Formats: sequence, C-alpha cells, structure tokens
Amino acid sequence: MKLTKEQFCNAVETYERMLNEEDELAQMLNVNPEWKIMEWIGNYYNLLSDLCELEESPYYGTDLDWFCYETDFGKRKDLNKVVLDNGIVWTIESPEILYDFIMREE
Repeated sequence: MKLTKEQFCNAVETYERMLNEEDELAQMLNVNPEWKIMEWIGNYYNLLSDLCELEESPYYGTDLDWFCYETDFGKRKDLNKVVLDNGIVWTIESPEILYDFIMREE
C-alpha cells in the first residue's frame, strides 16, 4: 500500500463522488454512462488501484474492487461482511474500515 489511511479514504470517497456525479450527468444528458468523455474516471480508479498494490482474487478482483462494486461502497449490508478463516467477522461499511481490513496482520 503506497497510501496513508487518510489518502486512501479521501481517494475512495472522491471516486464514489465522481461516480455519483457521472451518473447524474448521464441521466440529465440522456447518454450512456460509459460515454468516452467520462473515461478519465475509470483511469482515476486504475491509478488508485495501482497505488494500493492489492492482490487479486480469481472470484472478485481486489478487496477495493469488491468494496466499490459489489458492496456499493459498503452500503449493501447483505454483502459487506467478510469472515476470515479464524472466524473473525469484518463488517466493511466505510473506506476507513476497508483500509484497516487491508492492513490487518494475520
């Protein structure tokens, strides 16, 4: 991880805000959300992901991918729990908790 906790949290919150704003713009302009003009948002995410240096799972990508896309930034209460092999359950509902989860010592 090349980011501090504060940098990581700010970057994830910025990415979420960018996606929400893109969604609003796409709806107002009645265009496909994957329009070329907004490609830079994907590039921002790729940079963030590269800076995190996270291992990829064959099932869901990285922990960051899972948090952003599968759990909708932790809002999906039915999906935001992780059970570790030792039985410890993490409920990951914020970038702060995600950072702590990523940086945990096993």
